[in-house]
Amino acid sequence: MEWVQHLVEQYGYWAVLFWTFIEGESALIIAAAFAAAGILNTWVVIAVAACGAFLGHLFFFWLGRWRGERIINAIPSLKRHAPKANMILDKYAHWSIFIFQYLYGTRLAAAILFGTSSISFKRFFLLQIINCITWACVIYSAGHFLGLAAMQVLHQFGIWGLLFVLILLATIGGWLYWRYGHRHLKAQFNESADKSS
Repeated sequence: MEWVQHLVEQYGYWAVLFWTFIEGESALIIAAAFAAAGILNTWVVIAVAACGAFLGHLFFFWLGRWRGERIINAIPSLKRHAPKANMILDKYAHWSIFIFQYLYGTRLAAAILFGTSSISFKRFFLLQIINCITWACVIYSAGHFLGLAAMQVLHQFGIWGLLFVLILLATIGGWLYWRYGHRHLKAQFNESADKSS
């Protein structure tokens, strides 16, 4: 296990920066768990995650300004999420910047769509500072709590007990998202599509 600790200490912050640039919840939660174990520094993890998310949003916003529609149409996953993102963008205007941060899978499409919208770069920039710092603190807190709980499970039941709990939680989380989050968003999208037709 020492080699894992050494690897995390050496590359952990870079991994957080890279993954939060793209999406990042899972990487931040794992980094927070390592911080709870004393392997990484809490405030550095939060700062790196906020910076990664912020730089990612600015980059994809710029892509949206440059070639938004062409990029979305060329990438199937973005094209699939774009109608949902558009619906939220139309319904909640600038508040949607904060909403998209917590909707897994729509963040990249949303940032590109913001680039194609009428929002000014200055406003997007300022709102993203608040958004990314808040997001990093919220997700870190959840990951830190899970990390402390994981250490307790590891101490009581060993590595196999911890793996079982992690698989169980991932299964429950996926089911809850599919049952409530995904279906609710899909229902809202279908309702909006029916009204517009």
